[in-house]
Amino acid sequence: MKFINQLLIIFFMVALSGWAMYQWHPDRPAFYLVPNQLRDDEVLLEKVLEWEADQGVVWIDARSRANYDQSHVEGAYLLNEIEDFYSLLEPIWAKIQNSADLPFIVYCSSETCLASRKVAKKLQETVGISEVYILKGGESALLERGLLKINSTSSN
Repeated sequence: MKFINQLLIIFFMVALSGWAMYQWHPDRPAFYLVPNQLRDDEVLLEKVLEWEADQGVVWIDARSRANYDQSHVEGAYLLNEIEDFYSLLEPIWAKIQNSADLPFIVYCSSETCLASRKVAKKLQETVGISEVYILKGGESALLERGLLKINSTSSN
């Protein structure tokens, strides 16, 4: 009987701490996955294409240089944390600053890739870009629409 009581107390404490973590965690996940559910910083490709037609957008490729050299959205800038973010930013700094009033769209290799979120956060916090979005679906969304420019020869 004592064993069962202790087990119930432990279960209750674990459940309570799990609930507390969920309630107060700043990046808490949803309890269930809803298809096409967008986070506040995400945007669908259809919306990006509307913005691009209306005012233009700035594409940021957060994948590795090897992936960027193989294929990327035409006009996209390579910015990632795999290489030195600031050394990649330096040669394009003036172009980025001149486009700061446009929406910045960051994409990486998959929907679960965190590279785009890290790059977006750096663009907002260190560069001062206010309108930065993560492309929902990442590279696969671009491939479906045929928007990745595939290079026949990649240079390193």
